[in-house]
Amino acid sequence: MSDLTGRRVLVTGASSGIGAEVCRSIVGCGGSVAMLARRKERLDELRDELGARAIPIPCDVTDLDALEHAVAQAADHLGGLDGLVAVAGRSMVGTIPTGSPQQWRELFELNLLGPLATVRFAVDRFVPDGRRDVVLVGSVGANTPVPGVGIYGASKRGLRAAYDSLRYELAVLGINAGLIMPGMFETEGLTLDGVVIDGDVPDYDIPYLVPDALPGDPAVLGEIIAFSMGLPDGVCINELVVRPTGQLNP
Repeated sequence: MSDLTGRRVLVTGASSGIGAEVCRSIVGCGGSVAMLARRKERLDELRDELGARAIPIPCDVTDLDALEHAVAQAADHLGGLDGLVAVAGRSMVGTIPTGSPQQWRELFELNLLGPLATVRFAVDRFVPDGRRDVVLVGSVGANTPVPGVGIYGASKRGLRAAYDSLRYELAVLGINAGLIMPGMFETEGLTLDGVVIDGDVPDYDIPYLVPDALPGDPAVLGEIIAFSMGLPDGVCINELVVRPTGQLNP
């Protein structure tokens, strides 16, 4: 486990899945978290689990005015920020010729604009010295083309492209930047309730997992992100792809 004692981290998408596991890992390593997500009841349950060093702040990251206010509220509660983990996002499946451009817009606002706006607002609230980290959670869907996930892949590939520039822009400020690209992990994004079905779902026979393999435990991703934030000053993990061993595609 890393030592994150005294660290003050803002986490978006904190109510479930990877975001919730990031919060558990940071608090478990001695840090404090401001937990942003839309579902207040989920945040309250996580606060009850994690204790006083976990601050729930209900917020929809696509509402930019509310997001800016929530980031300021988080910094005030924690006495400043020295970390951000932008997890909030959603999956979408469906072909581009049969999809809905309105739904595409909504996905891009959540998966691309939301994390970048969070960075914009949070960095202004970072303390001026000490180790500081910005971690974006992307997807292997940005790297490997698969039919039916073109819009989702484009949102995550756009995030990766923006990150490539962001890393340079944060480096001159002495802020570490990382992009974590998970494969298939057991989150709501793998369920019918958690994925947007937009248009036709193509019928294809692409192997995702080797026989008997299963999606991974998202707690591992929480531990990896906490580890990356606990590295010695002057070094960071810039890009990391994390897949279950049995995952073949994407």
